[in-house]
Amino acid sequence: MEQKNQPRRTGQKPVPPATMLICSTILGVCLLIAGGSISGSLNKLTAAVKEQTFAYQSVPASAITVNNTAPKNYYNENEAAAYLNISADEIKAAISKGEIDEYIRTSSGYSISQSALDSYFEDKAYALSLENNSDEG
Repeated sequence: MEQKNQPRRTGQKPVPPATMLICSTILGVCLLIAGGSISGSLNKLTAAVKEQTFAYQSVPASAITVNNTAPKNYYNENEAAAYLNISADEIKAAISKGEIDEYIRTSSGYSISQSALDSYFEDKAYALSLENNSDEG
């Protein structure tokens, strides 16, 4: 059998095993660092997506803001009753008597501003204090 002599390539030397081990270790550490960085970025991205998803869900009437100013709260008659610690029937009676004059009639009931409820409460408290003072005298 005839052997063919292949010319030896110049400039290429075999890589020693110790050098190969060091290079592989460095490459492995770099991959671990990159993986950790990508994992952290994915966690941040997931959290941001969850925040955005929940931010665009329906907002209750009590969390409405006007022109990005301080929130102006609105309540339905049941929420208004809970806010003032009275019954919903008393809220409806106050609306029909005109004691609460700032409201909107909706298909499901009423939408009443918190400021109107605060005014109603202050008026009732003042009337009660006058009544108590007249009873004492």
